[in-house]
Amino acid sequence: MKTLLLEPGKYYHIYNRARNGGPLFEDEEDYRFFLRLYRSHITPVADTYAYCLLKDHLHLLVRIKSDAEGSLYRPFSILFNAYAKGHNNHNGEEGKLFQFKLKRIEIRREYYFYEMIRYINQNARKHGIADDDSRYRFSSYRSTVTSGPSLICKEELAKYFYNGKTLAENLSAEIDEEKIKMFILEN
Repeated sequence: MKTLLLEPGKYYHIYNRARNGGPLFEDEEDYRFFLRLYRSHITPVADTYAYCLLKDHLHLLVRIKSDAEGSLYRPFSILFNAYAKGHNNHNGEEGKLFQFKLKRIEIRREYYFYEMIRYINQNARKHGIADDDSRYRFSSYRSTVTSGPSLICKEELAKYFYNGKTLAENLSAEIDEEKIKMFILEN
């Protein structure tokens, strides 16, 4: 029996990094290009709850849509391959860009889902790239807490985090990484 990489209705933390410690994103155009490809290839098959794009790695928290059909791995494969080709073209490079084809782990419990949303939204601060989550432009934090169109399922997140605090307060709450280390995938 063939192992399914991704299944409809399930939540996943998807992670990838640059091969050999190099950069995934050289400049702002690379980040914007990745997000355009993401919108085109992933939003038809998955709802996005959090993302963070850093110079050498990225995190995505998605739920594969219940009505998604076919090879659900394929849109991610197309995304990573199209981005690698575009990145290499734009930056005059050659060869493999990503370390993994698709590194993912299923999130099955609500507690871990909430904590992973926080973890991903705080990732730029964790890595010392930003001192304030709201100032980093290539994570979902900013688009989650502001109005306007976004890749993020904001209404659903607001329901998940409704507990008398603002969404921004909830996203910025301290994380106990020890409790979620099995889902982090960075090591």
